[in-house]
Amino acid sequence: MPLKRPFGVTLLLWMVLSLSAWGAIRFYAALRWWGVLTEFDARLSPIYLSITGAGWVVAGGVLLFGMLLGKAWTRPAMLTSILLWLIEYWIERLFYQTARSNLAFAVIGSFIVMIVAVFATTLRGTKLFFTRSEEHEQPDKNPNPE
Repeated sequence: MPLKRPFGVTLLLWMVLSLSAWGAIRFYAALRWWGVLTEFDARLSPIYLSITGAGWVVAGGVLLFGMLLGKAWTRPAMLTSILLWLIEYWIERLFYQTARSNLAFAVIGSFIVMIVAVFATTLRGTKLFFTRSEEHEQPDKNPNPE
C-alpha cells in the first residue's frame, strides 16, 4: 500500500504544481506573443521569458517526480527552487518592471510563500514521508545480525 501523503507534502505538491503552471503559462505566452514583445521592444526579451518559463516547467517536473517517489533530496530542492523563484521575481520586479503601488502586498506575499515552504518542509510528517521511503529502498548492510 502506498504511503499516505501528509499535510506538509500536500502543501509542497500544490506549490510545485503552481510553479509548473506559472512556468508553462510564461513559456506559452512568450511564444504566443513573441512578435508583439519584439515589436514593442519589451524590457525582458521573449528568449529570456521562454527559457525561464520552460526551465520552471522542467524544475517542477523534477520536483514532482521526486515528491511522488518520496526522494529525500526533494525537501531541500523544494526550498531551493522557491528561493530561486523569489529571487528571479524580485530581480525582474526591481530592475525590469515599472514602479507599482503594490509593494507591500508583494513583500508580504513573498514572505508568506517562503514561510509556508519552510513550515511544510520542516513538519515531522513531511520529514518522515521522505526519509521512510529512502530507508525502505536501502539495501540491508548486515543481512545476518547475530
